[in-house]
Amino acid sequence: MPACRLSAASLFVLACLVACSPHPGLADGPGERPAGLPAGECAYALVAAEAAERGLPVIEDTTVYFVYLNDAAATVAVAGDFNGWNDAADRMRRVPGTGTWHLRKTFERDARLDYKFVVDGDTWLLDPRNPRTVEGGFGLNSAFAMPAYEPPDEIESRSGVARGRIDTLVFHSDSLGNDRAVYVYLPPGYGREGGGPYPMLLVNDGGDYLRLGSMATVLDNLMDGGEIDPLVALFVDPVDRRGEYALSFVFASMITDELLPAIESRYRLVADPAGRGVMGASLGGLVSVFLAGEHPEVFGFCASQSGAFGVADDWLIRRIDAGGKRPIRVYLDWGSYEGELADSNRRLAASLEARGYDFTAAVVHEGHSWGSWRARIDDILRSFLPATE
Repeated sequence: MPACRLSAASLFVLACLVACSPHPGLADGPGERPAGLPAGECAYALVAAEAAERGLPVIEDTTVYFVYLNDAAATVAVAGDFNGWNDAADRMRRVPGTGTWHLRKTFERDARLDYKFVVDGDTWLLDPRNPRTVEGGFGLNSAFAMPAYEPPDEIESRSGVARGRIDTLVFHSDSLGNDRAVYVYLPPGYGREGGGPYPMLLVNDGGDYLRLGSMATVLDNLMDGGEIDPLVALFVDPVDRRGEYALSFVFASMITDELLPAIESRYRLVADPAGRGVMGASLGGLVSVFLAGEHPEVFGFCASQSGAFGVADDWLIRRIDAGGKRPIRVYLDWGSYEGELADSNRRLAASLEARGYDFTAAVVHEGHSWGSWRARIDDILRSFLPATE
């Protein structure tokens, strides 16, 4: 069920009806308004109750009406992408004499954002009347999309589409002394006589891109539609995510000197760096740009989604500023609701532009969420490997 959308006229008429006449069933008794409840608040209570029956939140053009029903709560707030998940930033108002809590906020017409209710300061809840959720690294969040948002249909499985296959490997690194999961996506038709070698895309946080980003489905759909050429994708999981992704030269060497040679011994991959890319989100985006910048002889393309480029006081940006231009192509996207992280992406984009890099940057009205990142996997794939004639 989508979020409830009432026309401005409907809201106005409903409000006027309640403000100007008794409305049995909404107040303490038939034909009554709760004691001390202004007519305007009573009107809002009707709209809230009506909306609660149809699904929440209520969205009207650029305005979102959040409504939560709880008689016992002392305080209720809305925390989400739009306020940095601050549980004190957006407190809901209680309609006096009722258990109806409400908050009105304004967003861009193409925004898509995650949120939760915070009850009495310590209980974080999904919106019980909003069926739309997005799963992330910390579980489910409620979500809403404004009227001009275009949902990513390429993440949905389509009938009649040829499917690639996924080989699941366990890779041991001697230099790091650990094992990690590697999921190798092979395009439909891989293994046929005369096929390959294939371009390769290494995906950091690989398991999450498969599970939360539906990336294998996106690959299937885009190849079937002739939008990208067939490729092999290496979905690589971290072991010590922070230690490995936060600019580790040891990790970079493990990728180039251990993992890729092992993969090359089993699968037919192109050797030309122009046909090899690396991508990731958040810290995975940071390490992707780092890997390509340090090893342009291996990766000719990198993509970052909401990359954490402020790590170590903008170390990577300062390294790009101080060094020569690398022969790589760069894709960046980030959300306008990501605070300092968004600022760090803007700083990186300015640095790349000043040094004449071939790069693409996209800013969307979203937050730090898999609901955002999965919607632009197709853009990354088209940027990396558009279909050839």
